[in-house]
Amino acid sequence: MWSKMRSNYQYCIAIAVSCALSLAACKTAQEASEEEAHLMLHQARELMADGHFNAARDTIFALRKQYPTALETRRAAILTLDSVELLETRDSLQRYELSLQAAREGFKRMQPRVNGRTNDLYYQQQRRVFEMEQHFDELCAKAKFYVRKIDIDQREQ
Repeated sequence: MWSKMRSNYQYCIAIAVSCALSLAACKTAQEASEEEAHLMLHQARELMADGHFNAARDTIFALRKQYPTALETRRAAILTLDSVELLETRDSLQRYELSLQAAREGFKRMQPRVNGRTNDLYYQQQRRVFEMEQHFDELCAKAKFYVRKIDIDQREQ
């Protein structure tokens, strides 16, 4: 009877040791996953700083796909992705504002009537400026959205 109890006891100890080793291995794998994901996040941040917004975005999406369990790095990646979107929007705003100013200047020089006739080019340019202003306003709203989102995300972390 003692040998049977001893055998069960040894069996339980073996299971407990196996579980402990498995947990330690999982934690080590989790830490390795977190480190590798952090390296990808660092790479995405460098790409963002260099103005390679699409490459930075792709790197963050790859990080999310390859390391689904690296939760801390994924949280930081959300903030980085929002920053990529904000910087890209601001870059677009700067370029678009120059185009809008040129279109407005061109429109100011035009006359609604030429030799008593309606100037179709004037009205086409007017519509073009109006549409450009709408798009510019949308870009401004997008930039404001990402500024607020980043602020909220930073407060939550």
